Amino acid sequence: MRGISRVPNSPETSVLRGIVVTLAVLQATVLGLLARRGSWLSDDLDFLVQGGRGFAPHELLEPVNDHIAPGLRFIYAAFATVAPLNYDVTVIWRILMQALAITLMGLLLIRVLGPTWWVIPGTALYALMPVSMPSFMSLSSGVNNLSAHVFGLLLLHATIDWYDGHRRRAVAYGPLSLLISLACWEKSGLILLTVAAMALYLRDEPLRQWLRRTWPFAAALGAAVLGFGHLYITHASPSRGQVPAPADLVGLLGRGFEVPLSAIVGGPWTWARTGEAFSLAAPPLAALLAGGLLTALLWAVGWRRDRRALLFWIAVAVYVPATVVLVSYGRFSTFGSVLTVHYHYWSDLSIPLTLAVVLAARQVRAFVPMLLLVGFAAGVIVSDAGFAQQWGNNPAKAYFATVDAELDRTGTNVNLWDTAMPQPIGTALMSDRRLSPVLQMAGRQFRVQEPGSEPLIVDDTGHIRPASFAVWSRNAAPAVPNAFCNFLLRGTEPLTIQLSPTQNEVAVAEWFVKAAYFSNRENEVSVELLDADGAVTALPARNWPAGATTMYLGPSQRIRATELRLRSADPASNLCVTDLQIGLPQ
Repeated sequence: MRGISRVPNSPETSVLRGIVVTLAVLQATVLGLLARRGSWLSDDLDFLVQGGRGFAPHELLEPVNDHIAPGLRFIYAAFATVAPLNYDVTVIWRILMQALAITLMGLLLIRVLGPTWWVIPGTALYALMPVSMPSFMSLSSGVNNLSAHVFGLLLLHATIDWYDGHRRRAVAYGPLSLLISLACWEKSGLILLTVAAMALYLRDEPLRQWLRRTWPFAAALGAAVLGFGHLYITHASPSRGQVPAPADLVGLLGRGFEVPLSAIVGGPWTWARTGEAFSLAAPPLAALLAGGLLTALLWAVGWRRDRRALLFWIAVAVYVPATVVLVSYGRFSTFGSVLTVHYHYWSDLSIPLTLAVVLAARQVRAFVPMLLLVGFAAGVIVSDAGFAQQWGNNPAKAYFATVDAELDRTGTNVNLWDTAMPQPIGTALMSDRRLSPVLQMAGRQFRVQEPGSEPLIVDDTGHIRPASFAVWSRNAAPAVPNAFCNFLLRGTEPLTIQLSPTQNEVAVAEWFVKAAYFSNRENEVSVELLDADGAVTALPARNWPAGATTMYLGPSQRIRATELRLRSADPASNLCVTDLQIGLPQ
């Protein structure tokens, strides 16, 4: 294996390892403290609810949006099982993963560079790089990307083992590391660009012999890729992507290359103001110019003194358009250019970028890189502080703490409307914005829209209070009134009731239903809302108890309801609806 030779006063390897571990623990702990300022994001809550369903293979292979990530599903299932809705447990997990990743990078630098003080600034560069910081803060991104970092770095260690002659060990954990990384985040397969750069960097023999030596390891990695590819093809539900127009793609590539240029000077320095903790970079021109000049300098140094270092710069240069094309193909048609600078997709760029910078910078007199490292650290402080300020604005922590206290106060018999969580805790991107599945996953006991008592509402601050019901429509008067019952559901014949609006318009919403009725028996009845074009949205079938009471149903899917239909599969059904209201609890 190639590396720099020992120089006088070289540090002991044990000393370097101790410093690396200390850096890892300190930096991961600081990020953990910053992460605690925030709380859950909508993806986290979605994934926790799904994770609460357990570890069965069909649950782990449930698509995440339009792709599969059984590793992510497994980790969220563990969170939901061990400590549901306990945010601090997730922070501890992230600290451990971050510290492990930093340690693995430090040990990798020791193996590549030898026992040199350059290991310390190299480890610090990787640990502090803002491109990966937002992924630590966001749990869903952290599960993807921290796993990609840890197992990607293990794969690089396996690559070095292979060329050091430890072939059985390399084949034992290298392909497995790649497979686990892909299972957590399929885009992490781009680590293979860095693996190729590392393999070529370590080459110390003619190309033909090197290829003969390399192909078994490459075949083992290819088998891991094919294995995950088969899993993806058979279980994922990819959306129909769209390649942006050439002009758009050029603009996207330009924004993509802003990421590494600003990262090596501690950027982006500033973030897009979205009003939420969303890691969209907005680097100033000064950051891009400084990053461009530094990149040009490092390229020139690498070209003159160690051209093998340029292999990692090439890995970075290929990583950027690959990321832009992958992200824009799947997301551009829906989100436009915004997600190309969403740092969730760029975190693992810090691995090849760190290797590229360190291997070139070590050829320069030490005082110059030290000055640059000071400037980098200043940029990191500004970037991290700016993001931490946005991150701390997340209202989820206060909201769930209040809900928890309110449920303790009201007891397990409290009856609640099945309403959605407020923005930005619950967003339109969630598959289910309701609060009840989150609380049920956390093991909280309460009733949901049970008949017999008017449900209470959880308001936007998390307090439980009496609700009013804003009525938007109600049952229209029947064409032929009946003295006994105007709206009678008998047997399996569907009952369709026309709705009469009570407001100035018939709105589109996720409607709730209040149905007053009487019956001499319990009936299982399903409810459907229909619009003027015949579109139907169904509410879950429920048992309607015997007696004179009120059922509370909803929410529906979004619809402009003009009719309501009752159905029963029981020939003995016998139920009279006396008053029907369609509206929204508030």
